[in-house]
Amino acid sequence: MRHPLHRFRRRGHITTSSPDHVFLRLSGEITSRNAGLVGDRLRDVLRSRPKVLEMDLGNVSHLSSDGDAVFFMALRTARLYGMRVVVTHTPPQAHRTLSRLGLERVLPLYEGDGPFGSGGGDQ
Repeated sequence: MRHPLHRFRRRGHITTSSPDHVFLRLSGEITSRNAGLVGDRLRDVLRSRPKVLEMDLGNVSHLSSDGDAVFFMALRTARLYGMRVVVTHTPPQAHRTLSRLGLERVLPLYEGDGPFGSGGGDQ
């Protein structure tokens, strides 16, 4: 199983297109086994209180229904501080999981770049 944060450690896949917009690229599997680590990383990102947190799931190979807690946590924190969270490059399996749990009603899910068209800045 590839760890969803493996690329953060090696290549720093957090970029900012402005101080107010943070782009976070996740990869691998997100399950209950590693949701805590992903959540910790999200909390670190959210501490900077960007206006927009854009999470790219393009390299996520599997999202389990018990691994989605990280999205609930991100939404709760974002709402508390008036931040906007969007999910881009959502693969079909991850989209189905998030939709089944009702997250598509409160979290914008995009198959492509989304409203910012950033694609992660210089990545």
